[in-house]
Amino acid sequence: MGRILSNRQVIAAKVETTEGAAISLAGADANNLIMEPKFDPDVPMYERTFLDNSLSPQKAIATTRMARLSFKVECKGSGAAGTAPALGKLLKACGFGETIVASTSVTYAPISALASIPTLSLAIYKDGLRKAIKGARGNVKYSAKAGEPGMFEFEFVGVYDGTTDVAILTPSGVETTVPVSLLSATFSIASFAAFVSQITFDMGNTLTPRGDINQSSGYISTLLTKRNPKGSFDPEDELVATHDFYGRWLAGTTGALTWKHPGSAGNITTFTVPACQYMKMGEGDRNGIAILNADFLMARNSIGGDDELSIAFT
Repeated sequence: MGRILSNRQVIAAKVETTEGAAISLAGADANNLIMEPKFDPDVPMYERTFLDNSLSPQKAIATTRMARLSFKVECKGSGAAGTAPALGKLLKACGFGETIVASTSVTYAPISALASIPTLSLAIYKDGLRKAIKGARGNVKYSAKAGEPGMFEFEFVGVYDGTTDVAILTPSGVETTVPVSLLSATFSIASFAAFVSQITFDMGNTLTPRGDINQSSGYISTLLTKRNPKGSFDPEDELVATHDFYGRWLAGTTGALTWKHPGSAGNITTFTVPACQYMKMGEGDRNGIAILNADFLMARNSIGGDDELSIAFT
């Protein structure tokens, strides 16, 4: 019949009980509003290049089966201080630990113990068609511009778990909170209130398929084996005496970077990078004002690490 509508899509995600074992999904697992979803299967085809009396190719064979599922969600809290936001399960599968202080805050910070990073079963439901992955871990990026809500962009890599005809889920428990624009952000770098119009970061997670010939897909799950968190912002250029961008860059000097999306209790998001290090400076112009394109590394702040970033919902 061919009448699948691209505007009728939901994504459901749930933490797996056993790594790589698909878990049943329901409407309550589709509690994130999504934008720009994309499903990208990765199934290499083995080409059989035999020689005989014909130039016609032999039939190819489908080999291992993986897939990527990416989408964007708004940066917003649950609306109740101390209650985890719907996107919390997504952050955890991207290598973040979750710390909840009842009635006060929910904070996410990177972790390195793989056993503590859960895998997800995810599926995209597109107007009667279901495309699923399992054993998935992911990477997350953040971006925000002045006057606009922040966005988290997630990309999950997992084992391809089939495409089937399934009725689209009816989401339940979707957060009613409205995201807060990047205004009154109290942006600060090394105690200097720079004038910026946008900021981004990418956790830079390395996602490695975990091979297993006992599985029909050839894989059991995806491992998060490394991260290289970096970001950028675009401050107005300054005198050296005000803030020595180039001097700090060349000296490898770090400083605390912080900004927030202000709002009411349960919907305030504060980002903190304790050891922000400049990695590159590029010159630019913003409506006749000299600016810099400052790339930065989120370096570990202590010997033990796992402290390069915190995302606090209060």
